[in-house]
Amino acid sequence: MVIFALQCLTLALLILVTWLLMRRSAGRFEASQRRAHRAVALATAGALVGAPFWWFAIPNSFAWTLPPLAFRFLGAAALAFAATGLTVLWRPSPARLRLYLGMVALYLAAVVGAVLVLHRDRLDWSTPIAWAFLATAGGLTLAATLAMLRAPDLRRGRAPGAAERAVWSGFALLFAVWALALYAWPAGPWPALWLWAQDPLSARLIAVMPATLALMGTMARNRNELGRPAAIGYATYGFWVAVACLWHAAAGRPLPWLYLSALGLASAWGCWRALRA
Repeated sequence: MVIFALQCLTLALLILVTWLLMRRSAGRFEASQRRAHRAVALATAGALVGAPFWWFAIPNSFAWTLPPLAFRFLGAAALAFAATGLTVLWRPSPARLRLYLGMVALYLAAVVGAVLVLHRDRLDWSTPIAWAFLATAGGLTLAATLAMLRAPDLRRGRAPGAAERAVWSGFALLFAVWALALYAWPAGPWPALWLWAQDPLSARLIAVMPATLALMGTMARNRNELGRPAAIGYATYGFWVAVACLWHAAAGRPLPWLYLSALGLASAWGCWRALRA
């Protein structure tokens, strides 16, 4: 009963934060962008509310129990979505809306697909959190997809310079291969990459964020105005993953050096690109 009450309070907080974000950013959106505005605000609010629960591995805060490092990676992903969402709400454009809506749709669709198609037995369907997860993730996936389809960006945009395009392309390729390896083969042979070989669902959950980074890199390489929001997402996720890796090692566990180095490099690039005039 106590857990259910806390989950109800969390839902109320989610509604309140969504309302505040919509109210503060309403003047920046056109009437035709209302559907997209709602979807971005809700996804950003969900990330803001969920991040501290997941970072600190609060019990019953997610649909299934994750290993501590995976929980912190999930919290890092939420912080990246929150930072990118706030950037888009502060300065929206058709292209930026499509970037964020695409991120939300890809991330949540891949997670819901993994649960429903491959790992239905991992969720306790007698608990409210399982159904709340499915309703929220599925509903947001649908809302983001519909908003993206109904708000096409038909304007021509300026591409970044050749060097920046090359960097974004390199990261997009790296993270696409990384995501495919983890998602399609969650129990691979190289421990540095397959940290959750004994927990395929958690491995697939973690794989979805590299896939999202690959999408962000692909879109940013083609349009200069997407460089800053994509860079903020890279910087935020990479930084908090690095903190999680170091925290993991400080507890006497093996250092996840591959994640630390690759995502630390992505974070450094993101910081430089986000701060560039």
